[in-house]
Amino acid sequence: MIAGDLAVDGMARDWTALTDAAPHLVRLRRRTEDLLSGLAAALPAMPVLDEDDLFRDADTARPPATAGLGVVVCGSYGRGEAGPQADLDSYVLYDPRAAAGKRGDGCEMAARQLAGRVHRAAAIAGIRQPADGGAFEATQSADALINTIGGVEDGNQITTRRLLMLLEGRALAGAPVFRRSLDGLIATYVQDHHGRDDPATFLLNDVIRYYRSICVDFEMKTRGAAAKGWGLRNVKLVFSRKLLYVSGVVAAGETAGLDVPAKRALLSRLLGRPPIDRLLDIYGPGPLLPALARYDRFLAALDDPANRAALDVPPAEARGLPLYRMLKDEAAGFSRDLLTLINSRYPADHPLQLRLVL
Repeated sequence: MIAGDLAVDGMARDWTALTDAAPHLVRLRRRTEDLLSGLAAALPAMPVLDEDDLFRDADTARPPATAGLGVVVCGSYGRGEAGPQADLDSYVLYDPRAAAGKRGDGCEMAARQLAGRVHRAAAIAGIRQPADGGAFEATQSADALINTIGGVEDGNQITTRRLLMLLEGRALAGAPVFRRSLDGLIATYVQDHHGRDDPATFLLNDVIRYYRSICVDFEMKTRGAAAKGWGLRNVKLVFSRKLLYVSGVVAAGETAGLDVPAKRALLSRLLGRPPIDRLLDIYGPGPLLPALARYDRFLAALDDPANRAALDVPPAEARGLPLYRMLKDEAAGFSRDLLTLINSRYPADHPLQLRLVL
């Protein structure tokens, strides 16, 4: 459920304050919560997939997760803004040390079976699946997620899983392994020797690195024949990806002036949640209204299949579209609104501003 105090209708009070400025966003939040609640409830009844993708009815009663397995949901569903066109970006996280009676290959096999349950339940619910071969297809070891940061094995897929778990992830199943892994990541990012003035610089640098890698990845994925999708990808980049980035930057900024235990405790509360929830915790709804009103118009535009199809074109065609130009104007204002949020809370001499520039 949405974090924070609940209003009468089940929506967090901070979210009900957004109804006038961002009505589409609020409707999508309710839709996403309903779909994910139904999906989580359906998992125990899903048959297990074996290695040959055959359903084994004898396993239908087995619980969908052991103590060492969890399902991490990211993307539009993690952010709480999933429209009818959204894919379910998810992966199964497994911790062999905590899995009941399972080690090594056995734990990974159980993780793959749980992934099969998730995909089957989503298909029955009419939820779109992500593209084959991406970051949301394989299972993920919690140890590898935590221990590879910055190393030679820290490739694009594991970086994506790690940062999206931190910045927009939520547990569809197996909340304990999600929480243990999240806190393990935070302890790695905030070392015992970090000073009080440090704005979680290790985390901040990884957030910056990930966001810039998304920007570089966009250029790679829209070259040549792939340029057909340029307009749609570009609009997503300047809205949802930018919101994700800023929500991570300000989470790091909030830790400046705290000792190490307090830094970790604060990040444990702020991370592993949708970006807008994190920003609401930090700023409250009032200062966010200008940015979220623009974000609302972006989401409403992309929920129209005709608009998505129109934007799914190369650069020259996209730039000639009134729809694209309107969204880019909104994106420019969105960037200014986000920058105002950063500058209003962290003045020029704040450690966060210094780390962002130097």
